[in-house]
Amino acid sequence: MGVKPIKEKILDKNYLFALQFREGFVFGRTVNRRICQYKPHRLINTAGTDIDIGASSSQAELRFLDRRNPKNDILYLDKNANSGYPWFFHGAIGIKPQYINMYLRYPEGKDIPGKFPSVDSIKPSDGDDLGYVNSFNSPYDEPTDHVEIVIIPGIHLGAEYYNKDATRAHQPVMNLYFALYWAQMFTKEREGTLIRRIALREVPAAFLTVGFGDLPQDMGSDLQGSWGVKPMSLDEAIGGY
Repeated sequence: MGVKPIKEKILDKNYLFALQFREGFVFGRTVNRRICQYKPHRLINTAGTDIDIGASSSQAELRFLDRRNPKNDILYLDKNANSGYPWFFHGAIGIKPQYINMYLRYPEGKDIPGKFPSVDSIKPSDGDDLGYVNSFNSPYDEPTDHVEIVIIPGIHLGAEYYNKDATRAHQPVMNLYFALYWAQMFTKEREGTLIRRIALREVPAAFLTVGFGDLPQDMGSDLQGSWGVKPMSLDEAIGGY
């Protein structure tokens, strides 16, 4: 199918989904949705100062901060639920100019996804040519699912940057395009038959990975308790109704 604009992957209201965590899958449907776009988002530091990355130079990890109040992380949900429903972000980031590589970390400080299994860890400080987002694979005006991002409450997204231009400095400018979903979560006791049908792909449903890369994020006991669900394997989902 190839890389798609993230707008084509955003879920409508009342759409079924399966969220993959490290412990397994949880199932549900969207109840409400809000499109959240921050464009342009110019890279700033924690003091709110614009950052220009020097020629052939890197920038250490930063969150996506609101320049109106740099204490605020734009892509952070500080509560497990809102308006009586579990909620989470789903979207992607477009970037410019063409010389900038962005290396995402989810959660912040963790490994960068996109590495071939047999090669060494990705080093943004060296401008490694793998594991990055740039204007070719996720253009500024049309962010794509080259890196499709799902952010759950309590998790910060971070990124490092490298300027590939050997002659001049550049400031990374991003288009943060996300949907914020409020969701009804399913349990085997109440919706076991529907969970089974989602797992078997008998009904239309989106399968999303929490975080990105080959190792999903832990759900953890706190979020399981707040959302009232426990992750299960696909085999458990298929067998449980």
